[in-house]
Amino acid sequence: MQPWLSWVQLLALALCVCQICALQTRPRTDDIDYELSEENEGSFTPQPLRPPPWQETPQPQVAPQEARVQVPGVGDIVGVRGYKTISNRPINAFLGVHYAQVGGGLGRFQQARPVPFQGRVDATTASPNCAQFPELQRLQTAEARGENVDDCLTLNIYAPEGARDLPVLVFVHGEMLFDGGAEEAQPDYVLENEVVLVSINYRLAPFGFLSALSEQLPGNVALSDIHLALEWLQRNLPYFGGNSGKVTLVGQAGGATLVHALSLSGRAANLFQQLILQSGTALNPYLIDERPLETLDTFARLARCPNAGRSLAPLYDCLSRLPTSQVVSAFEQLFQQNEARGLNFLGGFKLVVGDPLGYLPEHPAALAANSANSTVPMIVGAAKDASAFILSRFYDQIQRVQSQNVSDFINVVLRHTAPPSQHQLWLDWARREIFSQEHDRTASAYSVSQGLLELSNMILYRAPVVYSIRLSHKKSPVYLYTFDYRGEYHRFGHLDNPLPFGVDASLSDDSVYLFPYPPEASRLNPVDKSLSRALVTMWVNFAVTGIPNQNPGVWPKATSEYGPFLRFTNSRQNMLELDPHFGDGLYAPNLYGQYFNTTNSTTTATTTTTTTTTRRPYVYNPYPSWQQSPYGYNTTTTTSTTTTTTRRPTYAYNPYANWQQNRQPQPPQAFPRRPTDPAYERAQEIRRQQVIREQQEREQRLREQREREQQQQENQRREEEEREKQRLQEQREQEAQRELEKRYQLQREKLQREQLQREQLEREQREQEARDEWERNREPAQVNPEEQLEQREREQREWEQREREQRERNQREREQREREQREREQREREQLEREQREREQPSQPAEQDERELEDREQQEREEQQRQQILEEQRRYYEERQRELQQLEQEQREQQAREQQEQQEQQQREQEQREQEEREQQEREQQQREQMEGGHQPYEPNQPEEDQESSRRPYPSYEDYVRRDDEEEPANFEPDSEQSLYRNYSEEQEREQQQREQLYREQQERERQSYNPTDDEEDQEDRRQPYQTYEEYLRVNAEAEAAVAAAAQEKNDPENDPSAYENYEDYIRAQEERQEAEERDRAVQEGWEDSRPEYPGYRQFVSNHHNSPQNAKQLRRQQRPKL
Repeated sequence: MQPWLSWVQLLALALCVCQICALQTRPRTDDIDYELSEENEGSFTPQPLRPPPWQETPQPQVAPQEARVQVPGVGDIVGVRGYKTISNRPINAFLGVHYAQVGGGLGRFQQARPVPFQGRVDATTASPNCAQFPELQRLQTAEARGENVDDCLTLNIYAPEGARDLPVLVFVHGEMLFDGGAEEAQPDYVLENEVVLVSINYRLAPFGFLSALSEQLPGNVALSDIHLALEWLQRNLPYFGGNSGKVTLVGQAGGATLVHALSLSGRAANLFQQLILQSGTALNPYLIDERPLETLDTFARLARCPNAGRSLAPLYDCLSRLPTSQVVSAFEQLFQQNEARGLNFLGGFKLVVGDPLGYLPEHPAALAANSANSTVPMIVGAAKDASAFILSRFYDQIQRVQSQNVSDFINVVLRHTAPPSQHQLWLDWARREIFSQEHDRTASAYSVSQGLLELSNMILYRAPVVYSIRLSHKKSPVYLYTFDYRGEYHRFGHLDNPLPFGVDASLSDDSVYLFPYPPEASRLNPVDKSLSRALVTMWVNFAVTGIPNQNPGVWPKATSEYGPFLRFTNSRQNMLELDPHFGDGLYAPNLYGQYFNTTNSTTTATTTTTTTTTRRPYVYNPYPSWQQSPYGYNTTTTTSTTTTTTRRPTYAYNPYANWQQNRQPQPPQAFPRRPTDPAYERAQEIRRQQVIREQQEREQRLREQREREQQQQENQRREEEEREKQRLQEQREQEAQRELEKRYQLQREKLQREQLQREQLEREQREQEARDEWERNREPAQVNPEEQLEQREREQREWEQREREQRERNQREREQREREQREREQREREQLEREQREREQPSQPAEQDERELEDREQQEREEQQRQQILEEQRRYYEERQRELQQLEQEQREQQAREQQEQQEQQQREQEQREQEEREQQEREQQQREQMEGGHQPYEPNQPEEDQESSRRPYPSYEDYVRRDDEEEPANFEPDSEQSLYRNYSEEQEREQQQREQLYREQQERERQSYNPTDDEEDQEDRRQPYQTYEEYLRVNAEAEAAVAAAAQEKNDPENDPSAYENYEDYIRAQEERQEAEERDRAVQEGWEDSRPEYPGYRQFVSNHHNSPQNAKQLRRQQRPKL
């Protein structure tokens, strides 16, 4: 018993130790989230009892590649773990997270609603972009599948693993506000640093900006979408590791315009703390719609909706029922049709002033002039040639200007870049500041293209930047920059095409070094990677500290609206240059005098700089200094300078002057240096050499461009000449082809007429044969071997004739196809030779003239050959026509002979039938007389001889019936068949043989009577020969003429086409004759059907043998049918 108690005690002791350990592992009270506990204090619900372990449902385990975040009010957001930066740093990605919900129908054009609680949110795949016409086919396919294509208000969030309280960069894509998406912001470069990156999808084009200035169609809902996204991020950024109090809003191009407009509106205060505007501000005239109602009417017309008129209700109803793809298609038509007309006609994708949502109650310039709206630190800048993207879209209109006055070229640019109210102001400014007086007389599209690029840059990007920060730089830090670096990749492909003006960096090229988009931009070369690291570092530093570079003098904040500013260049000595004037020496004109207090007077600014000898701080430079201080120190001198800024700096930018005149080194008092410093002198010399090389390269590019244009013009001229020659050649060939087709058509019509005639003759022959067959069926047929032989020969000749005609037609078609094939091959060979000659154009003018002469001679030879071929074809067709005429004549003669023979045959058959009928009537008359004299039975052993044919007559069926109606004699024995009747079939065969014998005798008599004196004539011919050969020919011709005349007289005039005025009358007569024959045939067939059936002899004998009354009954049954 004692051991058992010891074990129990040990077990109790172990339980106590476990409880003590569990108490020690509990969390401390100071680690408990009291805020969360207080929130859940009033909503406590007891947990249900858990089932036993074997009854629990297995819970799915979270895959290692998933990143899960619990967001109150949203749900359980499941993202992707395992994203890598360029250095393989692991990050978490949450893609396609909805921040707002778009309504249906007209709600697609109105303010969105916040998203309710979603439960589990799948954030592993990015959502599609908002509706845009470059993706029209995708929209149509998605709508066909029943998907909601308007549900596109999403966020892409990228954060390092384990992130906590990090600064946030929120990127707003843009370009032209009708395309693009959140996918443009990729984390490969930015998340090398300790930041969180967010990109926003918002509604574009008509869904984001179309406005009727009403609550139903307010406009500027894209600003509302960004506003809702910032509110969502303000609530939920901490759950992703971001700091909602350190939000920097980054806008690119059109996105920068939206971000700046949202900042000026004051509606999104405290939702972000800093701005980065890349190539765009709210003052950009290209993205402000000054006529929104006219834009709405044009859009309604293209969408086939009623215009505004007196009421907007029909328009609202139509827009609410239109599918999203049709709305996008209508906007595409609006953009394509009105882009060439100018800025004043483009709309549907621009900001609207005075929208009912209150984001832009006034013009953005008026909002920028109010210093209360401009208190956010900013980085503002643009690519050097950002307007090249827009200028390239209407440069063809500049090339079509037929004038030498520069004002005409400037007006084309102003029509596409500036509002009409500013045209005259910009025209006077450009003629004064950019172009010289010589351009009033000698301007051309090529000579003024670079100046027009500078003008469009100033209108769209530089002047808006200057007026945007005119007041804000005094209250908050503003950092200016310009991006001149031309790297290996560009954001858009228009720079890949040769342009007549030099372009260093165009729109959105700076984004390539922040985000690797498009994907091929991620493969940067070492120099581009250096610039990318510098740019990303400055942007991240600004997001973290509000200062892009902590090193003094590298990038100071702007002291005026013109600078100083930082320039990103291709210089190998220093990619980062600090320049004093943002406009390259050009001041913007007074555009917004009604909003700003502007003056052109000289201003004086005193700047005192004190520098001590300190260890050189770190300044990013991808190319280290060529000479280091031996002690690692940089020695500078404390100076005090006073800089006087006049209306224009010491140099003014002029793209048409050389660098020696405009880029003179500054005097020593402007840039104080130690004049005896050899390092400075060498650096200056290297800089001058670099400038000279760049200028020489630019001139070389211009020369090459001019040579290419001249070569293109020459090639175009030759191509036009070749096309003209080809056109004339094709025209001649077409005329010849039409002539041939016309002849072919006439020939086909003739052949068709002949075919109709042959078919008519065949039809008549078939009818005649049918009638003959009917006649033979009516009476015992008389077989004429000679007639059958002639019929077979005639059919054989007709068949051979049809075969010959078919072979000839096939042969003609085959020859025609071969000729056409040869002509096509010849034309293809000529085309290949011409192309070969164009590719092998000689460089020497003499060789070119010789080649052109050879080409002309070759063309003349080809033309002669073609004419010979046409002449041969013409002779061939004439010969064929003569042969066809001869063949037609022979056919007519053959038909006439056949018709004559057929008429004679019919006449002989008619006479034979009449003779047989007379003989039959005589025999019947004799039999009736014998029957009336006394009903003597027929005795086969004592036949009665016929006087004419010496055959034994037999009673016909009518005689038998007539005799049967009377009283039968007493000695009539029906059962003795051989004693009453002779064999019916034998008598019928005997009668047929006699008819054939009579027919042969008749034919022989006719032949003998037809030419009774042939032998005598032959003897006379032999006795009296012709005196000359001409006499023989004359006699034969007279005989042939007589025979032809006789045949013509015997021919049926109804079958002769020459007896009619035209072929249509002949066809009409033949149709009428055919209809009459068909009617006669129908009457004859009806008569044949109504005739009683004649019983055969064997059937009659059989019936009569069985019963003596059968014959009478049969006759009585057949009487009603008669």
